[in-house]
Amino acid sequence: MATQTRIDIRVDLEKKNVIARAAELSGQTITQYVLGLVWPDAERRTTQDNRLRLSQADWEAFTDRLDAPPRELPEVKALLTRKTRFQDA
Repeated sequence: MATQTRIDIRVDLEKKNVIARAAELSGQTITQYVLGLVWPDAERRTTQDNRLRLSQADWEAFTDRLDAPPRELPEVKALLTRKTRFQDA
């Protein structure tokens, strides 16, 4: 089991009571109830945040490289044109 840690939040008594009642109605502990609501949103938001962010200059350099003709790589060309053991003899 992974090491567990605490997350403490402060709420007024009314909110705590409503959350506790909702957890009870769902057959869960307060921790299970809150985590069940918070975790999917946190996971979605952090997954969406894994985007590549570039400055305008870096973006232009990137697109220039994409638009440039490919480099000659003799080693790769030789590798791709040689016969392999899987080809018919």
